[in-house]
Amino acid sequence: MKTLCLYYTRTNTTKEVMETIAKTIGADIAEYTDGKNRNGFWGYVGACFATVNNAIPKVSIKGDIDLKAYERVIIGMPVWAEAPCAIGRALIKKYRNDMPAEVYYVVTHMGEKRDYAAKIKAMDSILGRPSSGQVSIRTKENDYIKESKAFAESLV
Repeated sequence: MKTLCLYYTRTNTTKEVMETIAKTIGADIAEYTDGKNRNGFWGYVGACFATVNNAIPKVSIKGDIDLKAYERVIIGMPVWAEAPCAIGRALIKKYRNDMPAEVYYVVTHMGEKRDYAAKIKAMDSILGRPSSGQVSIRTKENDYIKESKAFAESLV
């Protein structure tokens, strides 16, 4: 199944998770962005503000990517302010009509293992249909690479 892994990352952790998933299943990979530098403390504050206020005016996928060429897309994004990042939600909103039948969400977070299922599932309303699945991966003091591989292997 031709698969594309998309990711947004502020600290490269989500990138590492998505690279692991892509490598495990032999998928293509691409980054999406809102074009803003969100590094450092103030970058994080701005990211949280954007998530709480759902304030992302633009988002794009880097490279020459045709979503319609894929049968499955896996979208990786961090959790900011206890919700999937606004940049990930903006991506889904902008490209929802181009997404293939199978769409999965991967959210990464540093907090305790919480049940983000309801918040992740809420992205289905942005997509306009049910996603094929989702996973929440805790990255702090956890073997998140092992979790990433396990998720990827569940898709094979």
